[in-house]
Amino acid sequence: MTHANPSHAWATKNISSDVPPGKRELALQIQQLCRHLTGESDTKKGILEPTQAQAAKRLGISETSLSRFLSGNSVPALELLERIHVSACTDANGGPPASITLADLGELRERANADHCDSCVNLRAELEKLRAQMGARVADAHTGGVAESMTQQRALVEQLSHRLQAVEAERDHLEAQRDHLKQRCDRSKTERDRLREENARLSILVTESARHAGLESGPAVTATSEPSPLPVPRQQGDRQRSIADERAARNIAIKADALQASGRQGSTVSLMHHAVRTLSHAEVAALLCLLRHQQESELADNLIHIYGRDQSHQDVVRVALELHERGAPDDAGALLSVRAAM
Repeated sequence: MTHANPSHAWATKNISSDVPPGKRELALQIQQLCRHLTGESDTKKGILEPTQAQAAKRLGISETSLSRFLSGNSVPALELLERIHVSACTDANGGPPASITLADLGELRERANADHCDSCVNLRAELEKLRAQMGARVADAHTGGVAESMTQQRALVEQLSHRLQAVEAERDHLEAQRDHLKQRCDRSKTERDRLREENARLSILVTESARHAGLESGPAVTATSEPSPLPVPRQQGDRQRSIADERAARNIAIKADALQASGRQGSTVSLMHHAVRTLSHAEVAALLCLLRHQQESELADNLIHIYGRDQSHQDVVRVALELHERGAPDDAGALLSVRAAM
């Protein structure tokens, strides 16, 4: 006889005291069988100490479902119970793990299901009662008692047997559906976690893009953190401010172009939103003009829509004025039109 691998610590689950005896006994036998599993698939059996996830993959079920079977919180379908037994026997070089047969497992499963299936319990009790009545009547007939017709009794017993089989089949079907839904739920949770990680990664990317552009502090802080421009009259132009505006716009445009080229549309939109929140009025106007110059019409249109929708009326008017002074009256009008439609 082979011995279970003591390293399968995950197979030993604490079974709650409120788990009924039948389910508890079945769970203990499943734990014993799972200690013999040595791989994650029929073609990959070189894993002598598989994790619970690898063992679940070996059995074709979710890790959550396997954990519930091991802890007695759920009863596996008969087909799955056979798969567990066959896999354990195969990985144990054909030996019967824990000296338990497939028939023994079937009986344990019936007792486990009887713990929580009231219909099965009632039908079994009624069936046993009728069988006892039949036996008593047959004995009476043999000892000279009144011989009543046994055909009706046999028909009733057979009818109850069919009802019991139908209830058990329906229960197995529902349990299989439940396991399927649990696996889908596990996959949904995995996908949700993946999306959360992707969202966090994109947030970091946007923050780094803003930091490289010198925009992390927002418009008000940016204005105070930069050296104060020289007191040149506005109509003559402000060269220091113009250079800073162009630099910030160029950095954002480069990042947006790179994200657009890599097909990460969601990241590009996030970057546009960040630009709207952090760029000054002159920088927004410079960015729009630069995008038009680079023939990035879609990005420019998106920026106009986002700014006109999310910013205040005063901010929109000031950016429109900057655009007009930069020779972009069409974009200035488009921005004002978006705001007017809000």
